[in-house]
This record gives sequence, structure tokens and C-alpha cells, in this order.
Amino acid sequence: MPDLGSRTIIAAAVVATLAFWAYTRTLLPGVDLGDTGGFQAAVLWPEVSARQAYPLYYELGARFVRAVSTASPARGLNLFSAVFGAIAVGLLTCLCALVNESLLAGVVAGSLLAFSYTFWSQAIIAEVYTLHLTFVLVSCLALMAYAERPSRIRLALFFGVYALGFGNHLSMILLLAPFAIFLLQVTPERRTLFTPATIGIAMAIAAAGALQYWPNFASTWQLGDGPVSWTDRFQTFWFDTTKVDWRESMVMGVRLDQLADRTGMWWFDARQQFGVPGLLLAVFGAFRLWMRSRPWATLVLLAYAINTVFAFTYNVGDTHVFYLPSHLFTAFLAGAALQSPVARTFMVRATGRTIKVRPTRASVIVAIVLLYAGWRAWDTWPAIDRHDDRRAESLVTRLALGANPQSAVLVTDLNWQVENALLYYTRWERRDVPWVRLPDVQLHFPFLVRDNEAISRDLLLDGYSAREVVAAFGPVFPLQRDPIGASPDLIEEISGLAPGTPYVLCVLTPPREERLDPALLRTAVDMLTHGRIPAGLRIDGIDGSATTGRYQVMAGMAGETPTVARADDYPFRMSFRLFDDPFTVRMESWIPSDTFRRAGFGHVLRGREHVLTIERGVSLVWFDRNARPSNPTYAASVYSPGPRYRLSSASPSLAVLRTRPISAADRP
Repeated sequence: MPDLGSRTIIAAAVVATLAFWAYTRTLLPGVDLGDTGGFQAAVLWPEVSARQAYPLYYELGARFVRAVSTASPARGLNLFSAVFGAIAVGLLTCLCALVNESLLAGVVAGSLLAFSYTFWSQAIIAEVYTLHLTFVLVSCLALMAYAERPSRIRLALFFGVYALGFGNHLSMILLLAPFAIFLLQVTPERRTLFTPATIGIAMAIAAAGALQYWPNFASTWQLGDGPVSWTDRFQTFWFDTTKVDWRESMVMGVRLDQLADRTGMWWFDARQQFGVPGLLLAVFGAFRLWMRSRPWATLVLLAYAINTVFAFTYNVGDTHVFYLPSHLFTAFLAGAALQSPVARTFMVRATGRTIKVRPTRASVIVAIVLLYAGWRAWDTWPAIDRHDDRRAESLVTRLALGANPQSAVLVTDLNWQVENALLYYTRWERRDVPWVRLPDVQLHFPFLVRDNEAISRDLLLDGYSAREVVAAFGPVFPLQRDPIGASPDLIEEISGLAPGTPYVLCVLTPPREERLDPALLRTAVDMLTHGRIPAGLRIDGIDGSATTGRYQVMAGMAGETPTVARADDYPFRMSFRLFDDPFTVRMESWIPSDTFRRAGFGHVLRGREHVLTIERGVSLVWFDRNARPSNPTYAASVYSPGPRYRLSSASPSLAVLRTRPISAADRP
């Protein structure tokens, strides 16, 4: 196919453009919890720490954000992920088409990756994974160029791209063996790979790539109590950059009794991305690739196996994102199963004319596969859509409401995910918010109180820091319940619903650091159903001690027997009708292994409209008279820090008049 190269570039551009359009339409508009909030807070911040172990990501991200969105670093960095998500899709389209000499193979591979659930979810938020897959694919293209015409220059080009990729994500090391074996297979004179000149080039390029981490290493000098000697500084740098403190207990950290659950998670995750037809296509593609090119089949299959085993045994709360390289190679194999229908030439004896007849069967198969890829995109879109998701922004805004240099200081002891979003908020949205972390001031907390009382400034505490203060100091500091909570209260929200109000209530096993009080859940269900609690909803043991009912949903009209009630231990998708509208509940996580997911643990859709992101704990949405969905209400969730408390700077007698005294029910 002489014009395959130019046609491939055009096709890759089309697929990448389509993916980028989808990503921008579903892009998260602002800040998010977790690592995303941390990236957004740090991308333009001048200080660097060894803990920021993604120097290339920060460098490229900062340049991009300065160019397109300095007013909103959060949105700019989200868009940065979308750009590289589209680039990765285009590169996969090119690679698969060129390796398999089939344009359709590339288009199918690119489309399947572009609209797979996890990749799409990472392409619309500030994360490192779209850039990571971009470097994986550029490295593969550099290897392909070397395989076509082996030379020292092309080998050095591959070394350079591969070394640069380590500046974005250290998991590039997982590709060392597949890449090395590929080089051995395609190099005519293998001994040239072990000459002093080649080894010297590799070491020089590796050293140059390591220089990306120099600012992180230099940051160890800035620590007030930091190490003095070079060896101590390097140990500190290595400890923070590689995150040894928690990775040493998580890499290969899956116990034997967890293997069955991990196997179920792997199978669920694979089907979530491509469906069973897509996985079967990938299996067939592996056989075709093996028959066509042993070096490429070895690279792809070995890279898939190593990345899958790593993710399978990586005992971390967001294991699903570490399967992304495996999804990349699965999509490649699915594309490898296809060949472009080739026209066959036949001579018609009676007339002497030559006509071309395309094989009908191959065309039908190709059409079905392309339709399937399109259907996957159509099906995933409403669940992954986050274009109006401002939950994190609303949460930290409520949390910091009223904190300002004149009247109040905010004191928190938050979950790290919420704290990162608050860090962004106080750096880029509300720089005037005085905010301290309780662990940083707990030893001299009485002096903090005294100094703020001297200037008539209150202290605002979230529920977690209030509990710590009460535990440490008892009744020394009179805390009062603040009328504005950090998040809406579930019982108060339900008590305000008029009879006949449509609602959907979902209950998932809460996060480990949260506890869902069965009495609170029973009260909430009682209020929604007027005592008609459905037998299918498990209220006792929802804290995770029981093995039933990890995923629960109840829907209906307030004050009536629920229309829908279902509890299950495994993710499910169910459809029902509520006030004559079609609803779908999609559980998109694997509990208990998944402890945090940026795209949520599930979704409630009305038709194709996204109305609720389900989180671990309790998630509630209701609808007003105009059928408009309410803002989500959460309990025992990362999105529900609960009430706020105020330590008044006024005298005790005035404090009683200013705020309602804390009661036994309100006590943190």
C-alpha cells in the first residue's frame, strides 16, 4: 500500500480530533480532589519539592497553562491532559496502522482507546497518564523507525525518547524488558548493541534524562531541618521522589487471600474498557500479530503482561489507573485483528472486461467493528461527562466561607484529597483565606487561640480538627456548632423534601476513614419512605463488616414505597422509570479494592443526562417541580466533611449570645 503513510497521518488526525472534541465537551471545568487538586495547585507555584516526582509533567504543564489559562490553572491543566490524550490516540492510530499495514487496524485501535472508560476519565482531568501513554507510543514509533533501518542515530533517538519519558512517570521502567528484547530481535548484528560506543551513548542519555530531577534534588537544600551531607540529601530526595515510604508496602502487596478479589477486579476493569467483544477481538489480534511479526507480538504481549501483573499486585487505592498501559496494548491488539478489505480482480470472459469485487464478508466484519467502537463511545459519554461537575469547588468554598484576615482563621485536619483541593482554592481562588493545618499547630494550639483572640479573630474548625481539639484539650476551648456546615447535612436535606418528590438514593461501602452510622441511614430511609423500608436495602453492616450490599440503590417518591430497591456485592447496571422518565444506575467501581476514583464510583443517568455522581458512602439526588436535579448530597463520604465549629474570640458570655451552644448531639 504505497500511500499508507500519508493516509495513516490523515486518519490519525481525524481520530485524534474527534477524541479531542469529545474530551473538551466533557472536560472537568475546575479543581478536583486528590492528586488532581495537588497538580493544579502546584503547576504554577514557584516552589518545588522532591515529592513532586513528575518534573517533565510540571514543566510542560506550566508552559501550557501560562499560554492558555493563567486565570484558571485548574482548567488549563485539565485541558493539557485532553491535548495529550488526543495526541496519544493519534499516535496509537499511526503505530497500529503502520505495524499491521492496515488503516482500519489503526482507526479501530485508536477509537477503542480514545473512548475507553478509564483513559477518557484521565483525559479530562489534570493527571499524568495521558502524557505517559504518549511517551510509551513515541518510544514504540522510535523503535519502529529503528527496526526499518537500524542505525546508531535512530537507536540514540529511541534512547532519548525513552529517557525523557522517565521525567513524567517512573513506571516507564516496566517497558525495559519488552523494549530490550525487541531491539535484540530486530538488530541484524546484535553485538553492536553491546559495543562500548553504544553503551556509552545509552549511559550518557540516561544521565541527561536524570537531570530532569535536578530541581527536585536541589529542593532538599531549602528544608530548614534538611540533611547536610550529599549522601543524606540524596537519600531524602530518593525517599520523596520514589515515595518509598508507602510503595514498599504496596508494590507486590496483595495477599494470597486477596487474589480472587483482584482477579474479579481485573476482569471487571477489562470489560469496562472494551466489553467482551473488544477483548475477544484483542485475543484474535494477538494470534494475527504473532503470525505477522514476532518482534512486535513479543513486545506488545510482554508489555501487556508486565504492566498487568504490576497493576494486579499493586495494593493501592486507584489500581485501575495502573492498568492504562495494559489498555493501550489491548486496543493495539484489537486493531491488529483487522485488515483492510482488499479488492480482488476478476476477468469477465464474455466481455473481456476487468472488474474489482470487494470481499463482502470482510467489509461486513469491519463495519460491525467500527459500529461497535462508535457504540462504546456513545455508551460511555453520559457516564464520564464532567463538564458541569463543580463539587470539589463547592465543597472547599463552603469549608472556607467566612474565613478572612479580619474575622476568622480556618483550621483543618482533612482527608488528603480534600486538602489538595483546598490548597488550590487558597492559592489561586481566595488567596486572602488564612488557613492552617491542625497537625502543624497542634503543639502550640493554645498560643494560636490566644494570639487570634488578641485581635478579635475567631477560629473555624472542620469536624475532624474539632474532634482532635476536644480529644486533646477537653472543655478548655468552648466550641460552638457553626450554622454553615462544610457540606449539606443528609437528614436536613431529606426533611425539607415535600411528599411526592422524586429521588434516587445510593449507598456504597464507605471509605476506610469514614463510618456510616446505621441509625443515621435508617432515619434517612424512614424519612424518605415513611417507614416503608424495602427488604432489599441492607442498613445494618453497611460499614463494610458485612459482605452483602456493597452497592445499593433505592428510588421512588418521597413518602411512598420505593419503586426500586436493589443491593448487590458486585457492580451492576440497572434501568427503571421514575415520573415517566428513563433512569439508569451504573456502578463503575470495584469495592473494596477501589478506595478513590476521580470519575466517581458510579453514576445515575436520566436518559442521557448525568444527574448524580455516586461516591462511597451515601449519595442522594432529588428533583424539583420542574424535574431539575438537585445538587448532590453526601454522607460518610470524602465529599461530606460534615459540620463546622467556631471558637469565638469574644468573651464566653458574648459567645453564648452569638452562636448556639454545642449540644450533646452536636459535639464533635
